[in-house]
Amino acid sequence: MRLFGCVCGQFHSSGAGMGMSADRVAVPIPFYVVDHPEGVAVFDCGLHRDLVHADDPYRRRLRTQDMDVSLSPEETVTRALERLDIDPAAVRFAVLSHLHFDHTGGLSELPNATIVVQAREWQAGRDDDLSARYFLPRRFFDLGHSLLQIDGEHDLFGDGAVTILPSFGHTPGHQSMHVRSDDGDHILVADACYNCETARTRRFPAHFDSPAMNKSLDALTARCGPETLMIYGHDPDQWGDQPILSSSRS
Repeated sequence: MRLFGCVCGQFHSSGAGMGMSADRVAVPIPFYVVDHPEGVAVFDCGLHRDLVHADDPYRRRLRTQDMDVSLSPEETVTRALERLDIDPAAVRFAVLSHLHFDHTGGLSELPNATIVVQAREWQAGRDDDLSARYFLPRRFFDLGHSLLQIDGEHDLFGDGAVTILPSFGHTPGHQSMHVRSDDGDHILVADACYNCETARTRRFPAHFDSPAMNKSLDALTARCGPETLMIYGHDPDQWGDQPILSSSRS
């Protein structure tokens, strides 16, 4: 089994919005590829390819809120998978940590994937009030894919190699992923914690449920053994200059 980390663009915002001390930051938007004998799964799927264009309506909306993203044609989900010799049409599972636009955009490039999501997250995304409150735009995730709604912990392939873990707080049904392989033991934290700085200080951005996020991060940390690598949601210090990185002990 192989585990790869890929970067699908950058997110630009105030440092405070990302729980960081810098005034302005540009942070990676990652997604992950698990190449398992029973099929390929992605954990999150980055930005929609239309966001390559600066005049895309959603990017214009972001800029009214003092945010933006950047994406090159070589950073799309399709190009990342092609560099791994994986056909996007062959992806079996698209496990979504949550339904924010920078984690669901690439679904449009994965036509045959089954979405795997916490039931409470999907329900929030389909509720007009909750989707507006938690910024869950249906444009990017409600595309007619097959859907597997789960409730809590879930063994994705049934062999203990890939376990989905509830980590509520950032959104109503946020989830993380624990991947065990010969290459090492990894917890893909996603936005349960943006970066190492926030993991240390526990200063979560004010608009999230900090008590729930602290509880979820404690539960994820409790699963860590001596060799476990926790990979945070948008931490520039955990990524190098290359758009595709193997996350196996590197």
